[in-house]
Amino acid sequence: MRHTVVISDVHLCEGVPGDDLWMRWRQSPYFPDGEFAALVDHLLTDAIGAEDSLDLVFNGDLFDFDAGRVMNGKAQFEDLPRTEPVAVALLDRILDDHEGYVGALAQVLRRGHRIVFVSGNHDPQLGFPGLRARLRERLATAAGHVRFGDAVLFRAWFWQGPDGIHVEHGNQYDTYCSFRYPMAPFLPPERGKDREIHATVGSMAFRLLGSRLGFLNPHVDGSFLMGLTEYLEHWSKHYLFSDHSLAMTWFKGAWTIAARVATERDRGSPDRGQKDIVAAARESGCDEADVAQHHALFEAPAEESFHRVVREFWLDRMTLGALSALAIATPALVRNRTAVGIAIGLPLLFAAYELATPKITLDDNYRLIALRAETIASIYRLRAVVFGHTHIPYGRWRGGVFFGNSGTWSAAYRDLECSVPVDPRGKPVIWLRAENDTLRGGLHRWTGGALVPDFEKIAPVDHERFSESMPPREPVPA
Repeated sequence: MRHTVVISDVHLCEGVPGDDLWMRWRQSPYFPDGEFAALVDHLLTDAIGAEDSLDLVFNGDLFDFDAGRVMNGKAQFEDLPRTEPVAVALLDRILDDHEGYVGALAQVLRRGHRIVFVSGNHDPQLGFPGLRARLRERLATAAGHVRFGDAVLFRAWFWQGPDGIHVEHGNQYDTYCSFRYPMAPFLPPERGKDREIHATVGSMAFRLLGSRLGFLNPHVDGSFLMGLTEYLEHWSKHYLFSDHSLAMTWFKGAWTIAARVATERDRGSPDRGQKDIVAAARESGCDEADVAQHHALFEAPAEESFHRVVREFWLDRMTLGALSALAIATPALVRNRTAVGIAIGLPLLFAAYELATPKITLDDNYRLIALRAETIASIYRLRAVVFGHTHIPYGRWRGGVFFGNSGTWSAAYRDLECSVPVDPRGKPVIWLRAENDTLRGGLHRWTGGALVPDFEKIAPVDHERFSESMPPREPVPA
């Protein structure tokens, strides 16, 4: 029997020493190393037979290269270049802080099984040859220098197993996290400089905002989705009497993101698009024509719409609001008809703008990602499609095909003290088993001592209603 086990979005990063509330999600007691080691021990000891084979697939964002460095016992927020030398050095530091993970992976290799690393939007650095070599080296050392040959695989975009199972992170269908060319997500080369990965809007948001707001948890979307009153309460409780700044972090980060989008946009080219398709077909072993159809499903990177970016980070409303406030104050300073007209007109313009330019919500974005799974299954004639990225686990069989999401193993908690997990049912694991041309299994929960089935959960999408409610899709430029 062949077993395929998929987990994703672990977000391994350097640990931050200490035990205070600032960046508690990066402190070692909240790392998932022990849980993962116990899962691996259970799989190898109790779940998988001596004659069985295992593909352990990490479906993107196993590592978080956007989380920032730790130096002198504190997180450092220097925005380091996304180059190969920087990535290799950071990988070593991450692995040093996660010996439990390294040891568990070594155990998988010693037993003759296979490990697959699929890149996500937080670890596209896994595409660097030097980083792949370094990760192989660290695993070989931990495994006692066992020769594992091709038992460690890397996939820059997606992996397809021998049983018709497709595993892909899913960020390519999220406009804020999609790369124009996932097989080569690099900035145009500059003479004398190391090749650097082009930052998505999502990556910049995490590096310049999410990872720097230590009293918010970047792995929990709801942590940031607060109203003005809630933000004021949060600021007064945690930031007012600290040496950290909520407002300045947002202000500097948001304007930096907007400036980079305006000045560093990659317009792409048809020849690079074709090269990306050819590279993906070669790496995955899939038909080039099928890969081309798959490639056409990508969402256009958010940098294609400067207005979308400034609206996402509230820069448009902040600017209009400031102008409106200034206009209201103007009649008291300059008593003339023009000033009065401006004072009345700008607030009305602000209100009209809010009504006329609704945003696609985060839920809509995640439903769109789920919707792409059925198209991918049709293109490749698959038996299972597994995504990650959204941190929302689900699993459902439909028409003989399994559609699932491997959720997250990150330090996702409802409270700042990290005492209440967002999902108390256990860590999500997609476990599929193939035997005699039959595929079975689905979403499970690792409860610490057992893998408990959690099947037939509804994917977060009502396909017909959702398709009708979404605005027309923006095509991805070549």
